[in-house]
Amino acid sequence: MPRFGQLVVRWLYEQRWLLAIFAAALFVRLHWNSEIHPPGDYVYSDMNGYVRRADRLMKHGFEPHEYSSFFPFGTHWMVAGIKKVWGVDNYLVVGRFYAALGAIAVATAYAVARRTSRFPSFVAPAVGLLGIFYYPHLSLGGYVLSEIPYCAFFMLTLLFFTRMIDHGRHIDAWMMGLCCAIAMCFRPQILLSGATIGLFWIFRRKAVPKVRLVHLIEAFVPVGIGLMLCSQLMLHNTGRRGIISENGSFNLVFGRCHNSKIQSMPDGNGHGRVHFRPPPFLQLNNTQRKKEAAHKKPAMILDPALDDTLSYRGYIGDREQHMKFVRTCVAKTGWWGQAKYSYTNVMLLWRHNIPWPDSGRKQWRPVTRWWTQRHREWLAVPALLGIALMFTRRTARAGFVAANVLAMVILAAIYFGGTRHRTTYDFAIMIVALEIYAYGIYAAYLAGRKLVAWRRKRQSHAQ
Repeated sequence: MPRFGQLVVRWLYEQRWLLAIFAAALFVRLHWNSEIHPPGDYVYSDMNGYVRRADRLMKHGFEPHEYSSFFPFGTHWMVAGIKKVWGVDNYLVVGRFYAALGAIAVATAYAVARRTSRFPSFVAPAVGLLGIFYYPHLSLGGYVLSEIPYCAFFMLTLLFFTRMIDHGRHIDAWMMGLCCAIAMCFRPQILLSGATIGLFWIFRRKAVPKVRLVHLIEAFVPVGIGLMLCSQLMLHNTGRRGIISENGSFNLVFGRCHNSKIQSMPDGNGHGRVHFRPPPFLQLNNTQRKKEAAHKKPAMILDPALDDTLSYRGYIGDREQHMKFVRTCVAKTGWWGQAKYSYTNVMLLWRHNIPWPDSGRKQWRPVTRWWTQRHREWLAVPALLGIALMFTRRTARAGFVAANVLAMVILAAIYFGGTRHRTTYDFAIMIVALEIYAYGIYAAYLAGRKLVAWRRKRQSHAQ
């Protein structure tokens, strides 16, 4: 057999579990997206927004369009590309793309766990097997949303980073930067993860000697180029300077004012009535009303600084108006009030809401509620405890994964959290939580050995 063939056979054998997990995850998701939950049957609300922007891109090309830069452009660009090649109404192929991206996220989560865990023979297979049937990701893969594409490139970014830790190769640094640049086009939150990992590297660089400053600079080059291109796109669409999208200040209003609705009113300059309600805040308000109707005290409330609905005339992405609201709310509540808002925001990552869009459909509500409760009971606390992995040198590899959990908490504290928003970090959470379980099992094993040795020693002295 030629040498190339031998290398291929050896690679297939070495990666047999990775390939098996990918194949199983792909099979499950293809069945889900084609038979059980076809994305084309759920084109409404946010999904309809992505599809409409994709259709507009196909029809009008890159003609300036203000609203196309309100949300990150990655999802509607991807959907437009699929439609352009396979047909405008071919949602079967859209579902297959989402299935493939979901399977990539599962397989790369397994690969990251295998490279970062101190107990890879336990943690990595557990992550892979759980990931195959992990309903929150399975569910989101049946909607035209940004979470699944983002998660695939987010996990690929982590994978190339862990490869760089192992080998110190420049190609891994460039690929890490490229995947990060693609991920940020779907959801810019990966930039906070990158910053958190970078700061962690400063304190733990001796534990990963193959990763040098030059690698991080190389990784930033694709990200920097991507940021410049995204900025030019926003300038082209809106005439304003920015980075990727204009909904950042919009989301900040919710986090700092704790209103449940923002609506823009017609201004006579082409801007119509547009409104948004974050599902976690909407569900929290609904729970509050039900509790008060039953004369019970709600466990948590929003307590808006101004009004529950904030309105203004003009464009929904008006940053100046958003920051005016934010400054007013901060001044009214004070920093202690803002700290309480941040606590509520973080709690919403796990409590008081179930993921939208499933929360809006009766047939999916029970199963998504069950998975939300199991995640909170089995993964939330160990994952938060796992942030401590960042502070010991021996656990530095897993600490780089835990840095993303910390980034998630910081992001939610500043803006707002929700079980759907948390889902993009779920594989990182899973890896860290299972690592903590593995440490617990290992500690119990060592304690058991010491106890047996102590009893034997005591029995020998007695004889």
